Amino acid sequence: MANITHKRGDTLEWVVTLTQDGTGVDISDWTITSQIRQDTTLIASLTVTKTNSANGVFSLSATASATALWALGTHSADIEFIDASGFVVSSQTFTIQLVKDITYV
Repeated sequence: MANITHKRGDTLEWVVTLTQDGTGVDISDWTITSQIRQDTTLIASLTVTKTNSANGVFSLSATASATALWALGTHSADIEFIDASGFVVSSQTFTIQLVKDITYV
């Protein structure tokens, strides 16, 4: 499981490429969602933007003002994919350690 550290109040933007056997998967007709939770409490639903659907590239993001409201600590997340036929599969769960921002306005 991946472990990501992110500072509260910073813009979150991760570029992700879905691949199978090293080749990007066409996600043009797919629905992609991602949520961050602390235990069972929903912290955030991330914004998903397909940037190169034919090659499986998309981004997960949240604004700085949104992350400023997130609780410090360890959170879990995954990405859920639903293909055009309705087949549902989720990524491996990953951990986000939300830490205090030192420099802020």
